[in-house]
Amino acid sequence: MKSSNLGYLACANALVLAACLWGMSATQEAQASQDEQATADLSHPARSALDAFSENLTSLSARFEQSTHEGDGYVIDRSSGVFYFQSPNHFRWSYSEPIAEIIVGDGEQLWHYDPSLEQATVRAQPSAADSPILALTNPSLMSEAYAIFSGERADLLEFVPKSSDAPIEQARVRMENGQPVAVEWADGFGQITRIVFSEMAVNPVLDSALFQFMPPAGVDVLEGL
Repeated sequence: MKSSNLGYLACANALVLAACLWGMSATQEAQASQDEQATADLSHPARSALDAFSENLTSLSARFEQSTHEGDGYVIDRSSGVFYFQSPNHFRWSYSEPIAEIIVGDGEQLWHYDPSLEQATVRAQPSAADSPILALTNPSLMSEAYAIFSGERADLLEFVPKSSDAPIEQARVRMENGQPVAVEWADGFGQITRIVFSEMAVNPVLDSALFQFMPPAGVDVLEGL
């Protein structure tokens, strides 16, 4: 399995939002300050664009390039493929490079299929709040799960999880022409995962079969991993 596929898998494998960096009292004080700043940032250009993007979003498709970096910038993983989303919490990541892999969330179960190993794993699908990418599709989820700050540029937003046990420490989103074009997040192991989108289609008609998975005959299925 990839080292950091989708924020979702980091959470699922204990893979995206890490333990408290400070004591609980300091965290609570910092959170109050974060909430105040997040509210004040509603007029920020990138925040306005993101709110408009997610407000009436029902489906999404895009090509993506994903990379995972160590803290010193060393690239430990690169991959690419196609991403599909269907409201409220169905998704599919079809990896084509460097090897074929499929990750499907059907709303109840999370599947990961590796054709080269003839193996599939399945477990309960984690909450959408644990994935910065799925949080982008739901305005209320964004505000409930994250404190949102203005980035150093007009096209950037920074997300800090409100939960002290979230599997990532922070995330950043870059907006361009009213769409999120790049998402990156840092986990508790000092690694940074970056996903860059292209050829994004908003509210396309998608086949429901994209969000269903049936293991091919002869494939080993492992549960709860």
